[in-house]
Amino acid sequence: MREPSSHTIDLAESDPKTGPTVVAAAIGTFVLVATVLWLEALYHGTVEAERKRKVVAQVPVELRTVEAAQLDQLREYRWVDRERGIVTIPIERAMELVIAEPRGAEASGRSAR
Repeated sequence: MREPSSHTIDLAESDPKTGPTVVAAAIGTFVLVATVLWLEALYHGTVEAERKRKVVAQVPVELRTVEAAQLDQLREYRWVDRERGIVTIPIERAMELVIAEPRGAEASGRSAR
């Protein structure tokens, strides 16, 4: 038979202390959650910036076409109704004529509505 060894291990003394383990786990959990939330916010911010750059900031081709046609109509002379003698004149010329009127529309008896 063998003699018992003088080096006995007490299992109660070799267990880790629960206080520091709980603190380390809590800090680790907090850091992990904060990192995930930060990455989530960074991702959504980048997605929103790209959406604005690619979708919102771009003027649709149809809108540019309509605006160009409208500007052309404001800058040219053209008939609206030949039979009744109605024409349009360029907007700049119309503004000059309005400014050149001596007393404006009120003096001629017309009321602005």
